[in-house]
Amino acid sequence: MLGTIWINTGLALLAFVVTFGVAWVSNVWLVSLERAGVAFLLFFLAAFPIRWLFGLIAQPSEPASTAVDADGAGSAESPGSTHPTGEQVEDSDEQDSFTPLTFAQPERNPLTEDPTTVAEVIRRLSDE
Repeated sequence: MLGTIWINTGLALLAFVVTFGVAWVSNVWLVSLERAGVAFLLFFLAAFPIRWLFGLIAQPSEPASTAVDADGAGSAESPGSTHPTGEQVEDSDEQDSFTPLTFAQPERNPLTEDPTTVAEVIRRLSDE
């Protein structure tokens, strides 16, 4: 979770003050205080899921190849290491090099009908 409980409290206090000030203009101070208390509680509780979502978004994702076994040794083989059969194993990054995405040019379809023929047909149909 991102931040501390003080973020929740600060947000809730801000909501309390703003709600109290706005409600005091048109209500009795006791009603304004009650509404401000409800706003404090709602904003305090609403800050928890918001902080949790921000924590998930801000958390950097770790690649699976850097996972550590229970023994403390890395699970990924180092480049140039030998396989149990004795052959040389290359790094997977060299095999999966970046290739940019290329789009095929759309083919132009030749007109199946002559435009003048189409125009004559439309003229004949609109005359009827």
